Amino acid sequence: MVLMIAAEGGPKGGPSMPVPVHRDILVIVSFYLLGMSRSPIFKAMLVNEMEESRSDTIKISDMSYDALHAFVNFLHAEACVNEQMACELLVSAEKYQVEQLKAYCEKFLVSKLNWDNSIKYYAFAHQHNAKHLLEAATSLISDNLDKLRKRQEYPLLVEEDPCLGLELLKACLVRWENNAALDTSAK
Repeated sequence: MVLMIAAEGGPKGGPSMPVPVHRDILVIVSFYLLGMSRSPIFKAMLVNEMEESRSDTIKISDMSYDALHAFVNFLHAEACVNEQMACELLVSAEKYQVEQLKAYCEKFLVSKLNWDNSIKYYAFAHQHNAKHLLEAATSLISDNLDKLRKRQEYPLLVEEDPCLGLELLKACLVRWENNAALDTSAK
């Protein structure tokens, strides 16, 4: 069967090219860990008598061709990504409930986390329920709370989503207070 980008999203912006994938990889026979199917969403599309099952084609509308190709490679256990691809794949993995891919991308993004991208990844993690990345970004930001006001990204975050900006400050303060309490009890 094939996966296709629904719009003009093929390589170099041209027409979409099909990405072949074995049906069993998407359905029941392809188990990852503990007998769990890789994607319950794909399984539902293919086991039930939906259009995708009859046509052997699944159209994907919210992913680039390169991300789709990497997504299929991951399903075949051959994923290799960069930061941009990891973000795109994490979004797709969340949508299609491919938890192993989401965890893989989250772990990769945590390994790339630094002061310069911490606010961006904090907002991204919050938006896509990436708890491990959110915790790591919050930790890094709270360790550098005194520098936060000097960052251009923080006022932009507060302007775009005041609640998220406030939530970040609260999380940092709670972490800061907990660390201060631990330091006091250790003395």
